[in-house]
Amino acid sequence: MSSLLSLRFVQARRACSFVSFLSFALLVPVLAKDALSQETRIAVRGDVLQELSLSVADLKAMPPFLIQDVPVIPERVRDRKDEEKVTQKTFRGVLLRDVLWKAGLKHKRKWEPGVFIQIVNKDGREIVFSFGEIFYSSIGRSVLIAYEVWDLPCAPTLVVATDIHDGRMMKDLTQIKVSRVDVELFAYDDREKKKVRPPSTEFTFIDRLDKVEHVLKPADLEALPKVHIPAAVLIGDCEGFHGIHDLDGVPLSTLLKKYTTVPDPAPYNRYVLITSDDGYCATYSFGELFNSRMGDQIVVATIKDGRPLPPADGFAMSVTGEDSTGGRSVKRIKKIEVR
Repeated sequence: MSSLLSLRFVQARRACSFVSFLSFALLVPVLAKDALSQETRIAVRGDVLQELSLSVADLKAMPPFLIQDVPVIPERVRDRKDEEKVTQKTFRGVLLRDVLWKAGLKHKRKWEPGVFIQIVNKDGREIVFSFGEIFYSSIGRSVLIAYEVWDLPCAPTLVVATDIHDGRMMKDLTQIKVSRVDVELFAYDDREKKKVRPPSTEFTFIDRLDKVEHVLKPADLEALPKVHIPAAVLIGDCEGFHGIHDLDGVPLSTLLKKYTTVPDPAPYNRYVLITSDDGYCATYSFGELFNSRMGDQIVVATIKDGRPLPPADGFAMSVTGEDSTGGRSVKRIKKIEVR
């Protein structure tokens, strides 16, 4: 009888130990999840109305966004030989543009196309997005600050579902910084004074890093391959509807590859600034130019509706056929600058 009681006591202890271990094992992910929510912070700063410090819990309190079956294609995959390395993942998080709206943007609508956004992780790596990419293009509906992958918690991760390769996917985000390029704007004064600027006949191409500079004339653009952008909707942010037009021009990515060095993969911490003689400007990130499915929709146009651009547009203007507005249509281009 004593031996039987001892055996049952040992069995009971083992059962209790197993239950305790199981409870602890189930509790570990919860504790880790809570620790992630408490310790991880993303600083939102720069040209915003309210600087923020967001925890994972703060992100989860915002409207969630689910992107299913995102193809994750490594940068090294350029053909079908490495197709077995391609995966698909499902992410849940917050749209970058919702985070930016929460912080608020300082600049007026007329100034916003010159805004760019820098995303930094704990290792100091930096990814740049343009304002139009986030707020005018469908790319903006796919740029996610993810906190879950396959319904499991993850460190804040940048995901761009419309990218071809995974070069802009980045973990352990720590900072979102909003900046505007330092370009003086004369457009308002021009309108008040009814000043009409002469049509442009050339523009300057500059790469600040490679110290490259070229003056481009109509013949230089004519020598490059063109693409056709049908039904571009040109709605001015402050000046109303300008129509729906067909345009032909040189892809901005082609122009960059012609006059400066663009490695493959492209450096995603760089961007392009296009300015007019009245100070109106627009930015384009290297990511949207060289890694997005919409990259060929960004052109330096010289033909509108089958004819050369009218004098008010200059000999060249920027057009983004995929944008929902004409906010990045810079007329009378004076300078294209790679930063």
